[in-house]
Amino acid sequence: MKQTAKPIKIVSDFFNKLTKDIDTKYFPDVKYYRDNKNTTDIHYTTELFNNGCLTYVKLIDRLAKSCNETKENIHAIVSKHIEDFGDFTYNPA
Repeated sequence: MKQTAKPIKIVSDFFNKLTKDIDTKYFPDVKYYRDNKNTTDIHYTTELFNNGCLTYVKLIDRLAKSCNETKENIHAIVSKHIEDFGDFTYNPA
């Protein structure tokens, strides 16, 4: 019998909650996310992860770059919106 890894479980409305947290903290003066290249990247990256197209590690890497922030700090923000990490353990390298 094949064992499958337990997936990461995100909170409901993950996309809106996470983008609101990041926009509020890092880009409080941007009125519409498409007005700024970095906020556009954040929304797109979060959407890709939310739809299963990006891994958690790639999500953190891309958000950290767009926010000009450390991976550890971005992981702390994102992890508030993760109900269960399943079999995954994040190790920033």
